[in-house]
Amino acid sequence: MATQKLVAVKEFCRHHKIALEFIQDLNRNEIIELVMIKRTGFIAEEDLHSLEKAVRLYHDLDINIEGIQTILHLLSSLEKKENEINTLRNQLDFYVSAPG
Repeated sequence: MATQKLVAVKEFCRHHKIALEFIQDLNRNEIIELVMIKRTGFIAEEDLHSLEKAVRLYHDLDINIEGIQTILHLLSSLEKKENEINTLRNQLDFYVSAPG
């Protein structure tokens, strides 16, 4: 079983100077997933990147939770399309440069 690195929600909130309610709202809207251990909330290390993006959107651009959810979804879709384009480009390069 692989171990998962976790960050305490309270520590994250204190470090980023945000309210705990903001994290709870993100969790309710399924933007991030909280891991509960003995009534203490934790954030999985792999969710930190999305969470930090959400915090920046909220603080720097004053975007609400629904807007954050939409933006993160669009960014995820864009990243998938970019990966697909790179894969296709690599396949095309292989066939174009193949001898014969």
